[in-house]
Amino acid sequence: MGLVGPTLGDAVTSGVEGPSGLRKWDKKLKVQQKAGGATVTFGNGAQMKLFGAFQQEDVERFRSGGNRCFLWAEEMAAWRYLDEVWEQIRYGLRVGPRPHVIISTTPKARRLIKKLVKEADINDGVVSSASTFTNPHLDDRVKRSLKEDYDGTRMGRQELYAEILEDIEGALWTPEIIDDNRLSLYSFPDEINKIVVGVDPQAKEGGDDTGIVVAGVVNSGYRGDPRSHGFILGDYSYNGQPEEWARQAVRAYDDHMANEVVAEINNGGDMVKSVLRTQRGSLPIHVVHATRGKEKRAEPISALYEQGRVHHVGLFNKLEDQMTGWDPIDPDPSWSPDRMDAMVWALTRLMVRRGATVSTRNKEASLRGRR
Repeated sequence: MGLVGPTLGDAVTSGVEGPSGLRKWDKKLKVQQKAGGATVTFGNGAQMKLFGAFQQEDVERFRSGGNRCFLWAEEMAAWRYLDEVWEQIRYGLRVGPRPHVIISTTPKARRLIKKLVKEADINDGVVSSASTFTNPHLDDRVKRSLKEDYDGTRMGRQELYAEILEDIEGALWTPEIIDDNRLSLYSFPDEINKIVVGVDPQAKEGGDDTGIVVAGVVNSGYRGDPRSHGFILGDYSYNGQPEEWARQAVRAYDDHMANEVVAEINNGGDMVKSVLRTQRGSLPIHVVHATRGKEKRAEPISALYEQGRVHHVGLFNKLEDQMTGWDPIDPDPSWSPDRMDAMVWALTRLMVRRGATVSTRNKEASLRGRR
C-alpha cells in the first residue's frame, strides 16, 4: 500500500502519528527506514510505503516505488506537485482485484480536485463531505471560535463547510477571461510583429520551475482593432540545472523564431545572462529587475486580458492554473507562480509602455496572512 502527504514529514506526523493517524488503530504498527524509503509495517505484516509530493525528487520516487493495491492521498489539494504525482499514482495502482485510492483533503479549487469530484460517478468513485460543526470529536468552544471568525467568509466556506470554491477572490485572472479569448492553433495571425521569450529563473536549484513562456504581439489591426494584441504561444518552463533551463529557453527561442529573450535577473544577477550566453553567445537578451511586487507587475497585464487583448493559442494548463490560482491577497508561500511571472515579463516587454500605471482594485484584506 502507499500513503502520500504534502511532504514526507506530513505523511508521518499526520497520517501515522496524528490524533486520527494509523497508529491510533494499530498499536503494533512500526515505522521503518528501509533502502527504498520510509515504510509502515502493521501488526499483521501488511506494509505501506510513505511518500511526499513537495519536490521533483518526490515525483521520481514513484517511478521506482513499486506497484500498489491501495493508496491513501492525505491533504491532496495541498500537494505541490499534484498533477505529476497523481499521474504516477495511477500508473502504480495495478495490484490485486480492485486497486483503488482514498483521498482525504480540504476541498481547495485545484483543477484536478474539481475534475475528480465532477467525474466521480463515471469512474466508480464516491464523494463524501462533512462540515467542521458535525465533528463529534471537536470541542464546542473551538467550533464557536471558528464560527465567529470565519462564518460567512470564503475561507469559512472552504475550511469549515467543505465547499469547493470555483474562483479565488481577488485573483487577477479568471478561467472565463482566458477562455473567452482563446484561439486555436490555426486561427491566430500569420504575421506577428515581435516575439519574445520570458524567463523567470528559479530562485534555487530543486525549488520552483524556471518559468519560460513565449509571447508575441500584433501592434495594430488584429480583428480591426487599432490597439495591440498579445498572444501566448508556448510554455517551456523547466525544473533543472541552470544549463538545462538555459538550453530550454534557447529551444523556445528557436522554435518560435523569437526576437529576444527577456530575463529577470533578481535571482542570479549576471549568472542568468552568462548561462544563457553559454548556450548561444549571440542570443539577444533584455534583462529586467523586479522592483515592484508581483501584483503590481501583473496588474497591467491583467487589465489587457480584461480588455480582450491577450489570447492563448491553445491550452496551457499549468500556466493557467497559476494565473487563476495565485492569490495576491493571501499568497501561498510554499510555491511561486514562475510561469505566470515569465508570462508577465514577456507581455510587459511587448505591450506595456514604460511608466504606465493602473489603479489597484480594492480587495478584501481581512484574511490576509491567514491559512
